[in-house]
Amino acid sequence: MKEYREQIERIKNKLEVAKETDKSLKVFGARSHKYRLGPVLSIEDIEVFEKKYQLTLPECYRAFLTHVGNGGDSYDSSAAGPFYGIYPLGAGVGDILDEPEPHLSKQAILFPDMLDEEWKHFTNMINDDDISDDEYERELERLYAGVMPIGSQGCTYLHALIVTGKYRGRVVNIDMDQQKPVFAYEATFLDWYERWLDEIIAGWLLQDGPSWFGYSMGGDAEQLLAVFNSTKDRRKREDALYGFAKLDAVSIKSCEQLLAIAKSRETNVSDIALKMLCRFSYSMAIDELKFSIESDDVSCLNACQSIFWYAKEHAGQWSGLLKRRLKTVNDPELLRFITYLLQETDIDYGKEISRFCQHERVSSRVTAFHYLGQLSNKSTYIEVFLSGLRDESPKVVHATLQALNTVKDKRLLEAYREIIERFPIDEHSIHINLEHRLQENGYKSLSDFMSVYDDEVQE
Repeated sequence: MKEYREQIERIKNKLEVAKETDKSLKVFGARSHKYRLGPVLSIEDIEVFEKKYQLTLPECYRAFLTHVGNGGDSYDSSAAGPFYGIYPLGAGVGDILDEPEPHLSKQAILFPDMLDEEWKHFTNMINDDDISDDEYERELERLYAGVMPIGSQGCTYLHALIVTGKYRGRVVNIDMDQQKPVFAYEATFLDWYERWLDEIIAGWLLQDGPSWFGYSMGGDAEQLLAVFNSTKDRRKREDALYGFAKLDAVSIKSCEQLLAIAKSRETNVSDIALKMLCRFSYSMAIDELKFSIESDDVSCLNACQSIFWYAKEHAGQWSGLLKRRLKTVNDPELLRFITYLLQETDIDYGKEISRFCQHERVSSRVTAFHYLGQLSNKSTYIEVFLSGLRDESPKVVHATLQALNTVKDKRLLEAYREIIERFPIDEHSIHINLEHRLQENGYKSLSDFMSVYDDEVQE
């Protein structure tokens, strides 16, 4: 406890400051926990838990329980903390595993900075559709050994504490749907908890939604840039730049540094810098955005995402350039974001997008029909829609049916009839969407349409 004495006192003081800063309880979860914590635990209370699970809790977490508090008024009696708070000791041990007792004390195998390929290798068996229930549970026990859930983030997400092994005392974000775990950057539970208080006091967490606290690097703009400039490790440099996303504003000096990084053309790093620059100073980002849009598909996609996420009100400024860029687009994700931006302009680019309705990629055809479906004059594209209704891909047929919402045209009826014959068994919700379109054309149901349509044609 001695090594954490000063930090514990800071945390207690910062809890009061955070509560005062967030009087309106705007921070995600604050309306439930209200910055309250229950009474602290005794060492004897903790030892009872440790004996049951045959482990020794990390000292940083012990210090919190014995000197700050245990439990409170939030979800599952959680104490004040990130998202829905911090569980009372032991309350969440069964959130991941049905029988956690034999496995909580085993060596943890999770580690920070795990590559996607490494996680895929870890989860190969658990993602096998043919795995039995018993095998599935054994795989969970292997994956999450030494991992103790300490709080809920909502839905399938948890924050957990590594209680064994090399990373003992670290907080890790877990998705029970088996997305790759994300370790918090802080070295201890107390560092992580104190960072949460610091970000409330700084005002960064005073916004709607969970803000995904703990998924990015901590620190203000100057601190993040210091980390960026102190290392040649690309992942760490990327993480430092992603850390800007949690900030609400940065100085002109910081924006100038982001611009310099964006101009460096360093793989991935310059793309992230451009996104952050667009977020904080759109005017300073304009020249780099133009350069990126006119470059390869990867750079163009980054620019389009930057504009759509952080400056969509300026989408009209880019419509002419994007219209020309459509002539050389091949990447389906880029096409998707270009259509997002064009939709913000309220100008009909149906002619330019229609050519993608015949694209070799199914995803591009789906995107094109989705765009056409947003147009106010979409009824002028009936011939294009007919090609979509007759497309070989069920996904494209589904997208076309959705795009034809509110369109009434007799030329579509024969294609609708063909769809019923092609898809006797419903695929991709085709029947449901087709029934909606038929009802808009005066038919009660698919069966009603089939019973009267041939007679109507003959008449």
